[in-house]
Parts: sequence; C-alpha cells; structure tokens
Amino acid sequence: MSSGLAPARCSTEAETLALGERIGTRVEPGDLILLSGQLGAGKTVLVRGIATGMGIDPALVRSPTFVLHHVYRAGARVLHHLDLYRLGPNADIRLLDIDDMLESGGVVVVEWGEHADRHPDEPATITIDIGDDGSRVISLPVGAPERLALAWDRNGRS
Repeated sequence: MSSGLAPARCSTEAETLALGERIGTRVEPGDLILLSGQLGAGKTVLVRGIATGMGIDPALVRSPTFVLHHVYRAGARVLHHLDLYRLGPNADIRLLDIDDMLESGGVVVVEWGEHADRHPDEPATITIDIGDDGSRVISLPVGAPERLALAWDRNGRS
C-alpha cells in the first residue's frame, strides 16, 4: 500500500494524459478506479491516458455521460469506462453490475465515482482538483496499491 505522496500537478492536457498512461501501464485485471472531480476537471482526459497505457486507442475514448458505460478493448485487455454524473449521488447502480465487470477481469474506471456505493477499502480513488492557476492537481490517497502510486513518479521508475 502506498504511503503519502505528493499530488501530481498537471499544467497541460498532455501532462494529464501522460499521468493516465503511467497509471494504465500499472493496472491489473479486476482493478476498480473511482475518479472524483468537478465538471471539466479532466476525468475523461485521464481515462484516455489510462486507455493508452493499456494499449487501447485513445481516440476511441469519449465521455460516457449520456450512455453511462463504454467498453474499450485491446486484445485480452478490457477497460470499462462508466460515468455516474447523470445518476446522481443516491442512484441505485446495481444494474450496472460493476462486480461482474471486475470478476470478468476488466479494469473499471468510474467518473463521478463518489456516486458509486462501494466499500472505501476496495477501489483506488483518484481526486482531480483545479488549481488557482488552472492546473490539475491529481491525488491518490494513502493506502492505494503501490503499483498505482508509482505512476506519480514522472520518471516512470518502478
């Protein structure tokens, strides 16, 4: 499990994509990542980077706000991209069957993850804040898997 680490400050979309790509190279089948951040914070941009790191064409990644769920594939790797914004904080998400997605070996990334009724110790929760200068301040909490925390090292050291 990770210890406290400094948030990543991404001043450009390219830096957010690069962080996402580093995360994507470290995900494993069955990983659940919840993303939290205001509208326009860059959640979908981060997912595009995660897809790239998983070997998925980033041009395929688009916000699932209106459809709730997109599935992207690269060979045996599967990325489930969900967006719970339209469902709101008290929505019953059981019909989305996130557990089945995880059990089938997919990686599940949920935008507006704070709306997902999940046990707090199961997922990695990534928070994206917008700094006063417009940069994205992206943090991973203490206790997240160490392999994901290594993505915060810009040099990609493992």
